[in-house]
Amino acid sequence: MATMTKTWWGQRLLDALEEFTDSGRLARGRAYASEHRIKQWLIKKGVVQAKIRGNKNPYFGVYTEPTYKTEVKMVHLSASQWKKIIAKLTQRAGFIAKLLVDEIPQNIEDVFAEFNSHFLPNSYKDFKVSCDCPDYAVPCKHIAGVCYRLASVLDHNPLLLFELRGLSPEKLHQELIKSPLGKILAEAQTSATRELVPVKSFYTQAEFTKIPDKISLKQFWQGEVPLPKELPPRQEANIPAVLVKKGGDYPAFWHKQSSFIATI
Repeated sequence: MATMTKTWWGQRLLDALEEFTDSGRLARGRAYASEHRIKQWLIKKGVVQAKIRGNKNPYFGVYTEPTYKTEVKMVHLSASQWKKIIAKLTQRAGFIAKLLVDEIPQNIEDVFAEFNSHFLPNSYKDFKVSCDCPDYAVPCKHIAGVCYRLASVLDHNPLLLFELRGLSPEKLHQELIKSPLGKILAEAQTSATRELVPVKSFYTQAEFTKIPDKISLKQFWQGEVPLPKELPPRQEANIPAVLVKKGGDYPAFWHKQSSFIATI
């Protein structure tokens, strides 16, 4: 089934939802993820609270448009679990670098697996959901709609996953910058930018230099020292681009399906 997410972590959330929900119910739930259906959306202390616009149904005696209160949350990890996991995360430079620019490392689950846990949902046991609609099935189409909307929100705010698991992004940031590398990267993000200096022209201006009398025309065109027959292999420059990466793969102004970072 086509999804409403652009990132692998959002897809993992929907994959877990699809494992224990029939496809027909999910298809109806997608329609409830739109702005037209969601009247109120709030994420507080890792809990998603939404008010969903329902349908009139005279057959069941529903003559006015109902509003259903829906709640979705994930099982929180304990404080002791987070302490061990964060200690492990701060030992890896790659993890710190990605998390400080609001990216989820692809192999982050390896760290959680060391402590018999997992970060992203992989079954219905990771969810606690409720809805006051009359539908007896769980999850109902309103809950499915909230999950689809949540997956889309996670595209632009991936660190919200930590909050859904019981650790605020602010607390995560504080713990990351306690490490030496985390402190350096954090300072690079907050360092003052250089003052812009105006230029007279956007184009490189030609500079005229007189050729010394002792240099022949052949030396001028071919150089005083012959070029090597084989040039060393070219190495791509490693550009940190911390500020660009902080915007994530899908910043607010980027509406394409492909990653913005991958195109630059």
